[in-house]
Amino acid sequence: MSATGELVSFVCNLDPERLTGPVLKQATRCVLDLVGVAIAGTRAPMSKISAQFAREQFAPGDCTVIGSPHPLAAVGATWTNGTYASALDMDDGNRMAMGHPGANVIPAALALAEQTGASGREFLAAIVAGYEIAVRVGAARVPWYKDKLYSTGIWGVFGATAAAGKILKLDEPTLQSAFGNAGSHGPFPPGGLQANHAMVKEVIAWSGMTGVSAALLARDGFIGPADILDYSERWDTAALVNGLGEPDNYAILKTYFKPYAVCRWAHASVDAVLQLKKQHNLRLEQVVSIRAETFWEVTRLTNYAPSNAIAAQFSIPIALALALTYDKIGPEDVSEENIHNPNILNLARKVEVIVDPELNSQFPAKTMSRVTLNTTRGSYQTTVEYPRGNPENPLTDSELTEKFRTLTVGIIGETACDQIQAAIRDLAQATDVTALTKLLVF
Repeated sequence: MSATGELVSFVCNLDPERLTGPVLKQATRCVLDLVGVAIAGTRAPMSKISAQFAREQFAPGDCTVIGSPHPLAAVGATWTNGTYASALDMDDGNRMAMGHPGANVIPAALALAEQTGASGREFLAAIVAGYEIAVRVGAARVPWYKDKLYSTGIWGVFGATAAAGKILKLDEPTLQSAFGNAGSHGPFPPGGLQANHAMVKEVIAWSGMTGVSAALLARDGFIGPADILDYSERWDTAALVNGLGEPDNYAILKTYFKPYAVCRWAHASVDAVLQLKKQHNLRLEQVVSIRAETFWEVTRLTNYAPSNAIAAQFSIPIALALALTYDKIGPEDVSEENIHNPNILNLARKVEVIVDPELNSQFPAKTMSRVTLNTTRGSYQTTVEYPRGNPENPLTDSELTEKFRTLTVGIIGETACDQIQAAIRDLAQATDVTALTKLLVF
C-alpha cells in the first residue's frame, strides 16, 4: 500500500471508542486551548476583516462562528474561526512539523461536527486523526522543502482534510480523493513568508477552509489524484507512516502549548530571561545588555522596530523587552502602544542574538537558548532546553485552565468562561457538540 493509502486507512479505521484515556484527554486539552485563543483572537484587526469577508461570501449557514450570532457555511466558519485561532500567535504547535496543527484541524472538525450532528467523541477522534496526518506530513518533508517553504498551511491542509473526512465518514477511496483535492488545491506559497507583519499567518485559516472544501468535494464525487503524498522529491514516504497507529505514538501527545503571545522560537529565551530576573531579583534599570545564544532560525526574528503588533509577535528583541517589563507576554502586551513605547524599544535595542552551533544542531527537536543578562550588579546566565509548554516541560491542567481564563474572561465573563470549560471537559460523553457551540455565540 502507498504512503497516501496507509494514512487514509489509518483515518478511516480509527475507532473513537478505542481511543485511550491519555489521547482523549490531550485532544480535550487541545480544544480548550484553541477555543480560548480563538475567543481572544476575535478582537484582532485581522479577525474583523476576515469575519466581514466570510459574512459576505458564506452566509447563510448552520455552523457557528465564535463570537457571532450569524452562522455560516462550513467553509466560512472554518476560515473565520481559523483566523481567530491564529491571530495572536498563542495557538498550539508541534516541534518536528515546525508549525501549528490545531488552528488548521479543530475549526474544520468543529464546523462539520456541528453540521452533521457528530458526537463529542467522534469530534475528538477527528481531531486526533487530523493532528496525526498534519504532523506526519509536516515532519516528513524533505529538507529543501521544509527549509524553503516554511508554512503550516502546506501540511496543515492535509490535517484539516483528515478531520473533515473523519466527521463525514468518508470511505477510503473517497478520502484518498479528498487528500488529492487538498494537495492539488492547497496553499503552497512560493515565498514572502518572511514578511512577518502580514496577516496571512502561514495561511493557516485558508488551508483549513481548503481541507473542508476538499472533503466535501470528494464526498460529492470530485475525484482527486490518489498518490498526492507519494513523491519522494517532497516527502520521506517511510517517515510518513513509521509507527502509524501505535497508541503511545500519537502525534497529538507531542503537542506544545504556548504561554506567551509570540513566536515559539522565542520562548526558550523568554523563559530564560524571566528565570534570571526572578532568581536574582533584577530591576529593569540594572539591565545593561541581553545576549541570547540560540539556533539559527531565531535570527529571522531580530526586528528591533516592528511596524505593527503582528510583526512584534515575531521579534525576539521586543519579546525579551516585554518579558522583562511585564514578567509575562500576553496579547495585551504585544500592542501597538508598546511597540512604539520608547522604554520598550530602548530595552529591545540591548538584545543581541547569536547562533550557537551546539544549540543549533538540536533544532527542530529542541528549541534551546542560553541567555546572559549583563547588569550593573554582574552577569547572570542560564540555559533553557525545553521551553514551558513542551511535552517535556508541560503546562499543567491548572496552568492551561488559567491561560484560558486569562484570555477569555474579559470578553465573555466568568460564568460563560466556566460553562465553556465544562462543556469541553464533557465532550467525550456528549451526544453532539451543540452544548459547546451554543456557548460560543456571544
